[in-house]
Amino acid sequence: MNRPEGFNFSVSKEGRTINVERFFNAPRAAVWAAWTEAEILCQWWAPKPYECVITGLDLRAGGRWSYYMKGPEGDRHYCFFDYTEVRPEHQYAGKDGSCDEAGNINLDMPRSRWENRFNDHDGGTMVSIVIRFDTAEDVENIVQMGFKEGFTMGLEQLDELLAASSR
Repeated sequence: MNRPEGFNFSVSKEGRTINVERFFNAPRAAVWAAWTEAEILCQWWAPKPYECVITGLDLRAGGRWSYYMKGPEGDRHYCFFDYTEVRPEHQYAGKDGSCDEAGNINLDMPRSRWENRFNDHDGGTMVSIVIRFDTAEDVENIVQMGFKEGFTMGLEQLDELLAASSR
């Protein structure tokens, strides 16, 4: 089956949002697992040559996903995601941020609120993501840091991982 047009990435500084839609030629349960199970998520989340190391993942409202991205020179960039809503295989939402190794929030980095939805679509799964920021400047900073390129790379890695696991 040919994959439908399955990648949309739009930025609205005025609306303080980034919207991403990405189709995966895999069942919703497999795509959900890839976004929510540490042993799968760590295989694709960081754009190469970075590696994602997950130090905790408590998938529930009030839970936290803690991780760092380890660079090829050994540098570490610590992050977290605080879940505010989890509806298994349908959606999750929460607020992310950068932090230090102890989990203290880095207030110099923009924070955002994510809403991820998973829907059956043309024999596969469409993931729709809305990322909301407090200010237009925060959106601009994330875009300038290469978010689109890095996130696109990660999603392509996920595509490859899902294709390999379906063989």
